[in-house]
Amino acid sequence: MSDSINRWGGSATKAEVAPMIVVRRPLFPGVIFLALGVFGLVIGIPGIVFQLTAGSDDSPAFGILFGLGAVFLLFGLALAAGRINVYDRHYDVKSGFGKFRRREVDDIHTLRFGKQSNGGGPTFISLTAWNEQRKKQFMVFTNYRGYRQFTAWLDKRRPEQWAECERLGVSD
Repeated sequence: MSDSINRWGGSATKAEVAPMIVVRRPLFPGVIFLALGVFGLVIGIPGIVFQLTAGSDDSPAFGILFGLGAVFLLFGLALAAGRINVYDRHYDVKSGFGKFRRREVDDIHTLRFGKQSNGGGPTFISLTAWNEQRKKQFMVFTNYRGYRQFTAWLDKRRPEQWAECERLGVSD
């Protein structure tokens, strides 16, 4: 069977279905939470089993370690799951464990940079898009993988909004 014909009679190829750009969080924060979660589960589960079978003290330490491990693991998986898949004239946004939501590039009405800081710590620069009804379309940070390619794509598809965003710069 040819690559260009599918079972339903269409002619979409796998290359046409694949996103041009994928925008994702950096690996580091998600990996830390995943590692802490796996560590908590690997120590907590055998500890709970040992406590139950040996009839030793009723210390809640292993239960707390198991609970924290599960929470950290879920948080790390949610961080790793969020992404923006960019195609020619639209993009799909996914936050956490949610489903992909299709957004049209022509719906972007406003693009703005933002600054997020906790005082003395690091400062993060974000790019946020809204539609005409002021509904947020996406928010990405400058350290995301694929950010530069995504902003170049936005510059080509929405030049007026991108020029206005760059003119205003980062808000204080």
